[in-house]
Amino acid sequence: MLNDKHQFILGLVIKKMREEGVTISGIDGSYPGLFGEKIQLPPQILRHRPDAIGTKKDGQVCIGEAKTENDIANNRTHAQLQDFSSIELNGKKCDVFVGIPKSAEDYLNKVLEKAGLKGIDNIHILCIPDELINE
Repeated sequence: MLNDKHQFILGLVIKKMREEGVTISGIDGSYPGLFGEKIQLPPQILRHRPDAIGTKKDGQVCIGEAKTENDIANNRTHAQLQDFSSIELNGKKCDVFVGIPKSAEDYLNKVLEKAGLKGIDNIHILCIPDELINE
């Protein structure tokens, strides 16, 4: 179940993806920035369905994930990040955009390091100030 905090973070992740030239084709939730367009659910990728998916003009698939501080600690998140950052679609590794509360940045970095994902260039972390999320 999506909560307001998760949905807010997802909206900012989608906004960032669009700024990077991604055309959004699937969202698990809603995003008012698409002016009421109906967007289908993203397809399952390996073991998981992403929060958002789209493509760049060159065909690169981009995945968006929103994580609250409680999501970061669970095994599902670890598996998602491993799956999404390692898969190649359309002949290219997927770009993965992950939105988190700023206060969870250090913890996420530890999780990425433990999973062997720290410093991977196709994972992009968007740290959202907690003041915005908790308003």
